[in-house]
Amino acid sequence: MTNYVKSTNFATKDNLASGDPLKIVKGTEINTEYDNIAIAVATKADTASPTFTGTVTIPTVAISAGTITGITDLAVADGGTGASTATDARTNLSAAKSGANSDITSITGLTTALTVAQGGTGAATLTANNVVLGNGTSAVQFVAPGTAGNVLVSNGSTWTSGGAGVTSVAAGSGIAVSASTGAVTISSTALSFNTVGSYAIGQIPSNVGALSPGSTFAGSALRVTNSSYDACTGLMAGGSTSFPCSGTYAFVGFLSGSYNVLAVRVS
Repeated sequence: MTNYVKSTNFATKDNLASGDPLKIVKGTEINTEYDNIAIAVATKADTASPTFTGTVTIPTVAISAGTITGITDLAVADGGTGASTATDARTNLSAAKSGANSDITSITGLTTALTVAQGGTGAATLTANNVVLGNGTSAVQFVAPGTAGNVLVSNGSTWTSGGAGVTSVAAGSGIAVSASTGAVTISSTALSFNTVGSYAIGQIPSNVGALSPGSTFAGSALRVTNSSYDACTGLMAGGSTSFPCSGTYAFVGFLSGSYNVLAVRVS
């Protein structure tokens, strides 16, 4: 494209003296000016709907409306996508489409942890060796191990680190308990006759009344008629025909005979 350049300054001829040969306007001068104008017009683009051929250089442009068609895809380096389809554009820009998609295979460079609502934990780090607890839509919670031997304990609404459910075992008649962290050892000793927890077989008089499992009676009502064996002491009777037991016994069940019973001393 060329700009119009005037070859003859016709205005200066007006100031020349009459008879000066330069005051004459020649046809060749006018012809040259028209040629200059024609060349400039022919190499300029029209304001409305111009048509270009070859390579067009536009220093700056502001496009506020309309469309651009039929051009080569604008390169990424020039501010474009280098593509004519959305799929190719995302590939060139290393971008992922919105919504559900399979384009995202990894996420790096996040400076804010994904919230629970976004599928994350809401936490930037997970404390080593802690148990993770859900916390609704808020960031997850953690339960530290606490002391050795602790287990997860529910208080009905959440979990804490605490001791095992059985914290103590009470010793009983003939049973001894020794405890250490995480373990309980129970040992027993043989019961002596006529001691709490011991059983006896004997006869009871009819005036004790009706018996059912668990009903109690005085040990003095329990006797044996075997002349050589005491049900309460387990010793030879030495010829005696009856031996009263002490304490309180609970009825377990009948043996052969109307009043032969099995009972256990409860106090």
